[in-house]
Parts: sequence; C-alpha cells; structure tokens
Amino acid sequence: MENGGAMLAAGSATWALKELVHERRPDKSDNLSFPSGHTSVSFAAAMALKRRYGWQLGAPALAVASFVGIARVRANKHFVHDVIAGAALGSASSLLIVSKRSDPILVSPWIERRGGGVGISVAF
Repeated sequence: MENGGAMLAAGSATWALKELVHERRPDKSDNLSFPSGHTSVSFAAAMALKRRYGWQLGAPALAVASFVGIARVRANKHFVHDVIAGAALGSASSLLIVSKRSDPILVSPWIERRGGGVGISVAF
C-alpha cells in the first residue's frame, strides 16, 4: 500500500506543478512539460522498491526509471530539467512515505469515498 501511496503522491504533486508552471513542451504540443509525470511516477515506484527490498530490486528498477526519463527527452516530450525534477519528486515521495522493511514504525496514507487519513503502526 505504501508503494501506491508514494506513486499517488508523486502523481498528484506532478499534476499540481504542471497546472502552476505551464511550461511549453519541446515539441510545442501543450503547456504541461514541467515536471515529467512519467518520470516522477517511475522513480516513485523504483525508490519504493529500493526502500522496501534493498538494492537487489532497487538497482534494476532505478535503471528502468532512468530509461523512462531518457526516453521522454529523446521523444522530445520533455526538457532535461523536467525529467530531473520528476525524478527528484518521485524519489522524495518514496523516501517520505515508504518505510524500510525493518522499520518498527509504518506510516500508511489511505483514501476512502468520504475522506482519508494516515494509519500508523508500531512494532514492539
């Protein structure tokens, strides 16, 4: 659930920044270039895997996330700074939300139709 929370947080923050900044894409298709949403969600997922399961899963996931960012620049959909910002945003969301496997405290955001909140679990 934390992994999804990190991806949701990264996606939401990305959407908000796109609506505030209105940077024109390199291909001139719209004004939603900054930051890269594909990159932010990819890095949120990759960093979540790294935090939960270590470098054995994290390194390949981060390589794939990096490929996503590079592909967005190569496809002329983003500038390099859009991708760097997306990677930082996605990584930060996972670092803030996803706990390490051995952490005694687990913080889990949740959403329902009528509201949401944060669940906190402590292992003794």
